Amino acid sequence: MKHMVGRWCLLAIGIVVMAAGIVIVTKSATGNTPISSTGYVLSVAFPSVSYGVFMFFWNIALLLGQVVILRRHFKALALLQIPISVLFSLSIDAFNGVLSWLVPVNYALSLITLAVGIVTLALGVSCTVVANVTMNCGEALVAAITSKTGWNFGHTKVGFDISCVIIACVVSFSTMGTLVGVREGTVAAAVITGFVVNFFVRIMGGARPAIGAEHEQTAA
Repeated sequence: MKHMVGRWCLLAIGIVVMAAGIVIVTKSATGNTPISSTGYVLSVAFPSVSYGVFMFFWNIALLLGQVVILRRHFKALALLQIPISVLFSLSIDAFNGVLSWLVPVNYALSLITLAVGIVTLALGVSCTVVANVTMNCGEALVAAITSKTGWNFGHTKVGFDISCVIIACVVSFSTMGTLVGVREGTVAAAVITGFVVNFFVRIMGGARPAIGAEHEQTAA
């Protein structure tokens, strides 16, 4: 029981750190991470609604996508993505306020901020991977697609990230007539984050056994 509480705490910490990383990447003014790009664009187009709120609705849309794809195979455990999304969204708005002072004054500082953001994001993702309790909405949607199609998870994840960026571009041009929030930092985050995640996961001892598998081992 204590072990499971520790894993849930690690997941929560990972979600909060991920939010911090995403906000830092945003503050670099070089673009956003693929998964957060649409939420950010909408928050710029409609400033009366916060970045975090738009990210919550974006995650709920991804959850509904899982329901549509999986239908009767959708498991109730996946609904844990809702409180995770709430924590994630609240954390984004909190860090957006706390880091309001972070405004790089030149391109070199923007790149440094971007690098710090990517490393922070990767650390947060690593915590969720090691905890291995449940997936975030984006990864869960990719998993749902691969379970139905048999496609490679990594390749599908790349396609998903590209789709997120395309949606953000379409929303940006349709609402503001120009491209906002998608730049070189978006590409860097998409390409580099995975490698840094792998590095952190190795340091942290790898992913813990899946909850179901862990119960089976205990019973045996």
